[in-house]
Amino acid sequence: MQFSEELVNQVVANVLSTISQMGSGRQSSGIAPSDSTPDSSVVLSDKVITADLLAEKIKGQSVVGIAAGSILTPSAKDYLREFNISIHRAAAVASSKEQGTPWRAIVLSNSSTVENALETIEQQTNTRWSQELSASLEESVNDAISSLCRADATGIILFAEAAEKAACLANRNQKIRAASIQDMNQLRNVLSQMSPNLICVNPLQKSFIELRNLIKTFVNAGVPANGNEL
Repeated sequence: MQFSEELVNQVVANVLSTISQMGSGRQSSGIAPSDSTPDSSVVLSDKVITADLLAEKIKGQSVVGIAAGSILTPSAKDYLREFNISIHRAAAVASSKEQGTPWRAIVLSNSSTVENALETIEQQTNTRWSQELSASLEESVNDAISSLCRADATGIILFAEAAEKAACLANRNQKIRAASIQDMNQLRNVLSQMSPNLICVNPLQKSFIELRNLIKTFVNAGVPANGNEL
């Protein structure tokens, strides 16, 4: 049996039309595949994020978002590393004074006074702060060095009892200008002499007002100069 060219073309057109209609039906009925659920991110806004909280909230996701001011505990960091989960810190409301990278607080010696001082500074200076807990002095110093070398922080304050040792370890890297700060007078001298990008502060036995003034003075000094300009 032979078919005319016209009939063949008509059959092909009908088949293509049917396939096209089937594809449109799948999309309109919601059958079309969506973004893979296991890889979609979950956002946590809790003040302190622990491993238990991550285990409760993360259901197969490979990415988790956390609020700008949230603190990751050491156990939370271990959990993220163990399960190969990436984190993205949400940006706070952009400020008129500081539109670039945020300031960071790495906390080895934690206290409510530190948290309250940082919260107050965010409000008073319209700057963005990232706060993270650290498990050891070496980890906190390496974290600070890495962050400053990547230029993902404007400046860093490391809160630790062994502030002098932290500054000494950090200064082994040529791009770091760290100083251990005891009081306001010392901070002013350091700011005028070396424009530090990392200050190490022992928060113990310091009042809320003392910590607030130290942080505020560091921020108001502005973006530290690059090491090449010294």
